[in-house]
Amino acid sequence: MSITPAIPVLRAGKRTRLHAAQGELVLHRSGLEHHIPLAAVARVHAERRAVEVTLTAPAGTVPTVYRVDGVSEIAAGVFARAVSDLLDPTAGGSEVPDGSALVTTRTAEREAITSREAFGRKVKRLVWGAVLAIVAMSVLVSFVTHPVIMLFAWILGGTGFGFAICVVLLAPSVLERWRLPRHGITVTAYSAAIADRPGLYLYGDQDGNTRTYVDTSGRLSIEVSYDPSDPGTVVRADGKGRAWPTAVLLFTALIALLLLAGFCATPFMTP
Repeated sequence: MSITPAIPVLRAGKRTRLHAAQGELVLHRSGLEHHIPLAAVARVHAERRAVEVTLTAPAGTVPTVYRVDGVSEIAAGVFARAVSDLLDPTAGGSEVPDGSALVTTRTAEREAITSREAFGRKVKRLVWGAVLAIVAMSVLVSFVTHPVIMLFAWILGGTGFGFAICVVLLAPSVLERWRLPRHGITVTAYSAAIADRPGLYLYGDQDGNTRTYVDTSGRLSIEVSYDPSDPGTVVRADGKGRAWPTAVLLFTALIALLLLAGFCATPFMTP
């Protein structure tokens, strides 16, 4: 029996998920991963925003029930009907197996964090840190000087931390333009010769994978340097194009430094 992609994935918060896989149901909960074969399932029942998976059990014994609450009511109904259609209607008879004995449980593997998710988390941490610093400075200013000075703390802190966050976020990509030509792996990238993508170049990493790089030089081939730990991170090996981003980064850092210096000086200001 095969599981069709039409069966929805049921999510109840960030750490609980129930979905159908090939010939089984998989329940992720509390860091554990329960694999429930369809042969061990006696009944799947949806009740509003909850789904119950009842396992088979010999006569006279209480069956094991897995219940997931807080899911989408519509998705719960679709899930229950779709999985019920996959169950073997002829299963059972005089000898009903203990479904709980067929269930395997193991520690759930953490889902890989994408670069976009990692970037979003980094931004959130930086923003919250800036907000807390501004709030703390406002409280300090209100005690040691006139409350009107808090306005300067908000303006200087908001703009200063804003520029500082930009520096922190942009610095890695700028520094890679200087680091990788010296400490990365340098290879030759060749033009892909695709009419609608004239700036596309192809290069091979140390594992034999073909990767892409975009450049507007128009040359048939260029030398690029990539990070051995992350071959998708690649820059021009000759360093071309890194001067302007570096100048912008340094100028932004200087502005952030001056504004934050003023921010730190607000407790000493007088109205």
